[in-house]
Amino acid sequence: MAELWTTDQAARYWGVTPARARGILSARHIHRIAGYPAEDIWAVDRHQGARTDLTTPTAALTLATTAAALTDTADDRTRWRLFLEFNRGADEAGRAALTLIRDEPPTTGQPRYDALLAAIAEHIAARYALPGPLWSITTDRFLDTPWWTSDLPSARAYAMLSSPAAFRRRGIYLDRHDLTHDGATPMPEPLFDRAEIHRALTALAAELQRRGVIGHVHVIGGAAMLLAYDETRVATRDIDALFSPDGPMVDAIRKVATDNGWPSTWLNSQAASYVSRTPGTGSLVFDHPYLQVAATPPRHLLAMKVLAARPTTDRQDLEFLLDYLNITSETEVWAIVQRYFPDSPIPERSRLLIADLLR
Repeated sequence: MAELWTTDQAARYWGVTPARARGILSARHIHRIAGYPAEDIWAVDRHQGARTDLTTPTAALTLATTAAALTDTADDRTRWRLFLEFNRGADEAGRAALTLIRDEPPTTGQPRYDALLAAIAEHIAARYALPGPLWSITTDRFLDTPWWTSDLPSARAYAMLSSPAAFRRRGIYLDRHDLTHDGATPMPEPLFDRAEIHRALTALAAELQRRGVIGHVHVIGGAAMLLAYDETRVATRDIDALFSPDGPMVDAIRKVATDNGWPSTWLNSQAASYVSRTPGTGSLVFDHPYLQVAATPPRHLLAMKVLAARPTTDRQDLEFLLDYLNITSETEVWAIVQRYFPDSPIPERSRLLIADLLR
């Protein structure tokens, strides 16, 4: 049962007189605070009016769940990835994402992340021309000092120019580019660690064997980092790949998805347009008579991430790959990018980011 407000409670919460609170909660003003017509509201509870036409996506994280996970996480790298996972699920949910931000999340013990969750809630609401939920405007959801999510000089310049309003007014400065997903379809479930990926590929190999099809997969993105290069990376949701033969592979992938209750995009080629026409052949990470899986070469992966140039999201991977490949000069980086993407101009943000990382 939702906790309903009395007029006095609403007045104390908003810092107005009881008479003013009654006016806000009247049918004439309800749309201003809730963002919806009065006839679409069941009740005004402690958090926000309840839409009657939306249901919570079952496969996406709510802000409350995200906050709990942030509380139990010790390092900022993992905290940021958790935040991005919420953002991915919200993007895929479309307008139903409004249900993910409705209930006030518990505080995390980290004022920066408490403000960050309020900012993304307001940002999502603004996407649909709606005000943010009431809980997002309390004073403990604003920072006293600025937080630059990346300490790289180039990232600060872009953050100053492009931070969404919901973040900036809370003292959070991030490059809007960090909220994107490489054009890939977000995948809210499942979360794969190395063992889960091998289990999934084993199931796919068995299905291909049953169908008499030999499949080939070229893994890119986070899955390639996890399987072939970065032993410290613990999980990924981005199992992006190139695969063949296309039709039979898609059918087998969907069958494995159905058997495990996963989305049909658990292994997908949505990011294919961001891959080089000549990516080369990387190390074999899964070998079965009916399924061979190779990770994309590290130089190709580096080139892709350089062009994406997300200063917070990709920084750790870029630093790892530069060290892994023993690259110490910008000239080496641009030569690699040009090798894989000869027709793609190198964005200024990429040049500034690499200059910062190699400084």
